[in-house]
Amino acid sequence: MAQPLADIPTTAELQGRLKAFAEATDTHPSKNLKPHKDGERLTDINDLAILNGRGKFVGAVDGGGGTNMLKLDIAKGGKLEEARHFEGLHLTKGEWQHTGRFAGWAVIEPKTTLVNSGHIEGPIGVLGTLDNQGVLANRIIVEPEARMTNTGTVTGRVEVREKAWFGGNGTVEWLNVAGQLEIGPQTGAPSVVRDLSLSETANLIHRVNAEGHYATLDVGGTARLGNATLTVTGVAGDAIENGAHTVIRANAIEGEFGEVVNELAFMDANADYLDKEVRLIYTRNYVPVTLAATTENGQSFVEAVEDLQPLKPTVTEPIEEAIIAEAAAAPAETKATATPLVETLQAAAQASVAPAQTAQPQPEPNTAINALLGTNLTTAADAIDQLTGYDVADLGNATLSSITPIGTGVLAAMGRSNPQGAHGNGQVWVQAIGNSGRIGKHLDDYALKHSTTGVLLGTDWAISPAWRLGIAGGKSETRLDGYRFDGGLDSWHVGAYALRQDGPLALRLGAVYGNHEGNTKRHVDFNGFNDRLKGRYDASTQQVFGQIGYNLDVGHFDIEPYVQLGYQRYQRDHFTEKGGDAALQFEGQTQDHYTSGLGLHLARAFVLDQGTRLIPRLNVGWKHLYGDIRGSSRQRLVDGGKTYTVEGIELDRDSLQLEAALDLAVSPRHTLGLSYKGETGQDNRNGALMGQWRMVF
Repeated sequence: MAQPLADIPTTAELQGRLKAFAEATDTHPSKNLKPHKDGERLTDINDLAILNGRGKFVGAVDGGGGTNMLKLDIAKGGKLEEARHFEGLHLTKGEWQHTGRFAGWAVIEPKTTLVNSGHIEGPIGVLGTLDNQGVLANRIIVEPEARMTNTGTVTGRVEVREKAWFGGNGTVEWLNVAGQLEIGPQTGAPSVVRDLSLSETANLIHRVNAEGHYATLDVGGTARLGNATLTVTGVAGDAIENGAHTVIRANAIEGEFGEVVNELAFMDANADYLDKEVRLIYTRNYVPVTLAATTENGQSFVEAVEDLQPLKPTVTEPIEEAIIAEAAAAPAETKATATPLVETLQAAAQASVAPAQTAQPQPEPNTAINALLGTNLTTAADAIDQLTGYDVADLGNATLSSITPIGTGVLAAMGRSNPQGAHGNGQVWVQAIGNSGRIGKHLDDYALKHSTTGVLLGTDWAISPAWRLGIAGGKSETRLDGYRFDGGLDSWHVGAYALRQDGPLALRLGAVYGNHEGNTKRHVDFNGFNDRLKGRYDASTQQVFGQIGYNLDVGHFDIEPYVQLGYQRYQRDHFTEKGGDAALQFEGQTQDHYTSGLGLHLARAFVLDQGTRLIPRLNVGWKHLYGDIRGSSRQRLVDGGKTYTVEGIELDRDSLQLEAALDLAVSPRHTLGLSYKGETGQDNRNGALMGQWRMVF
């Protein structure tokens, strides 16, 4: 740094040196270098050492005598332990780690990364990415669209051009910024030994996490603000109570920010300039949190946890449409006479600005609600949806959809029963079931998906020439998967069924009871707030169904039109989540619905060698749903607040059913079968694959 700044070359000049050296007649190119045990040493003439190819280079390289340049051109990158006797370092491909000492200068091209944990003495031109964890002893120029993170030490000057980005908690001698400088809990803030200079195009991005943690930019000399922009992107709700954050601390402050861009929806952020500090002062604005709720569920949640009650102002002014649309603050003259009071219930904790004369102790703030208050409108909408716990409202419909194959399996066993006297008066059967579907298929990743695997066993026997009675039992496991939501069901099933076969007329009746142990996992993550919530609950289901069919027996085909009626009921006990301030307490849930259906069974038997028979089957049907087709859940924050209701996704009133099956009678007593049944509507779908073994006795 002893030489004048004007004598230090720019990035373009360094690139020009590289080009001129490569085109010089006395330059000897050396490609595809491979390190030896003691490293690679080049000749004593001017060498252009090029490391390229598909492999990785790990080791040391010595340029020898003469003037030498080193070019790193391997797409996979590598590790450069030591590079001696080189004037310049040129990175053109890959991600490289430098751990040694380099006495020359460097150029990092676009889409190329250098991670330095060693020592580089010369200037560096950055057009790609530079991550400094070691020591850089000269000027660094971060060009437009380039990025630099510094957690080490720069003993020279860092120039951040327009549209470039700089961050990190390392030490810098001088820092000049015309692009973006980001400070916050994740990136930290640089410590500037001498002076900080921000130009008019600079943007200082200030971040605060949900716990209220932030970073302060410390300057040993003068901080020149230069009419730059200060952007506030997120802040914890407790900043409303704490009042201020120190953004810059310096020996002297010159100038002011030209603009404070406040991306917060529900708070004002104003810069406060002191002799040696620049602070941000936060106050609650007039924008209601309900504005950010984009769904009915979100609206219910916000109304339950927050009741905005502004103090009586001396001048009453309504919220303008433009103010709401832009989530802007109230007019300055209004703020001078009135401050809104946010009264959040104990569950939501209070994140309010109380008048100065109010000395009453406030409850401990709820970090989830505080993080919500510190967001912009876009983030707030997603945050509210996460906090509502809306997926729980769909647990009933998802559970009823997952157990549908149990009833279908019982019906399938009755449909394949042998008439009395054919080979005996009873049968035993086993079915393996795989089922999957989604509630709200049009919602893509936001749909609640479910998948079930299980086994079902049953037996039935004839009690008269026309009647057969049977029992069944089974075990299944279900996995639920939604947006930031996971769950599971461990289920047991028991049922009974009856079949009356009177000539071509068949009457099939059945009832199944299911007992379910469920668990839920919700991940709430926004604005630095992160909760992983878990819950456990017990539930039960009942399904009753009846089917009447008439076999037309046309030629070699079995054609059976049928009518079907059914009833399903779901009941879930209350439960409470554990895991953090976003945890919810859920009341019990009960829902039921009736179904009717019309369909047609088709079957055709083919006799094969050695008495085996192959029977393809086809079933086409239509199902209609009656009653409440939308689940709901009553719930509240664990620590208090009002109880609110969230509504689930509607099931389809009408859906199409299609089943294809293939049975193989390997002997007069044993039959193997495989079937797939799909059910699809406008917004939901379900599909079940079933394998069956049956033995008559």
